[in-house]
Amino acid sequence: MPRIVYLSWAAHEIAGGIKMVFRHVEALCGAGFDACVATPDAKPPTWFDTAVPVLSLDDLTRGTDVLVFPENHNGFLRRFASWPNHKVVFCQNQFMVRRGLGGQRDYADFGVRHVICPTELVAAFCRRRCPQQNILLAPYGIDGQLFYPRRPKGLHIAFAPRKRPAEAAFIRDLFQADNPSWAPIPWVPVDKLSESEVARILGESLLYLSLARFEAFGLLALEALASGCVVAGFTGFGGRDYATSGNGFWAGEDDCLDAVDQLSRATRLAVEGGDRHRYLVDNAQRTAAFYSYDHFVRQLSECWRDILGES
Repeated sequence: MPRIVYLSWAAHEIAGGIKMVFRHVEALCGAGFDACVATPDAKPPTWFDTAVPVLSLDDLTRGTDVLVFPENHNGFLRRFASWPNHKVVFCQNQFMVRRGLGGQRDYADFGVRHVICPTELVAAFCRRRCPQQNILLAPYGIDGQLFYPRRPKGLHIAFAPRKRPAEAAFIRDLFQADNPSWAPIPWVPVDKLSESEVARILGESLLYLSLARFEAFGLLALEALASGCVVAGFTGFGGRDYATSGNGFWAGEDDCLDAVDQLSRATRLAVEGGDRHRYLVDNAQRTAAFYSYDHFVRQLSECWRDILGES
């Protein structure tokens, strides 16, 4: 079995895409594949726990390693374009594909033959944009040992403003003006924190405001669902794979007024509690349970058996 090497941006950056590269490699190693991560500095992440081997890009073996590229790193794709290795792209965000292509017509121009996608939304885009590729689907998995409700939950609004800082400020201001009795509710940001800290805050919070934007999947909102939060806000498009009226209070994309209304409804439900609150949280956790880690490992393993010709 050849070695599978996922190339990654430097792992010190706190980004969901980097975390999922390592989660892929962890899953593959656990399933018996020979897999590792390669980064420019060969340093492991410090903001989440992982035991996978991390190599330098200089440690790659020409001709034998299977190389897996981020969809958005044109430098990596160009650097190894002349290598005859089996090449794959892990596309975590369809909106970043243009950055990776860097003006080329298809990933095939770099010798890539397969693209792994986390959602059907991304897969559909990749079939349209890169028709020469074999498109494979491997949905993300949620770690239920890490993301779960902590009791008792507090009346907090967790949120991640990184992708929508202006919208976050607007929504918070209008929400507090509309609902003066709820103005003292703490707003707890989860940006630039370790994975365990994010999990703790989500687990302890009754509410989560989703500020997802141009997502492939909307992983953080799904982790909030798994953590028993009442979720309100934007799907970022990618969250449409799982967002329903039965598991959250979802607003139209970029409609900040609607987001305030949805957050107000979510807060009222969380404050009142009762059967309606339990029903929605149960639905949210069932939604997240569909994206189990075991299911993720099975789907990813099937992708790689297909890629390596073992199926």
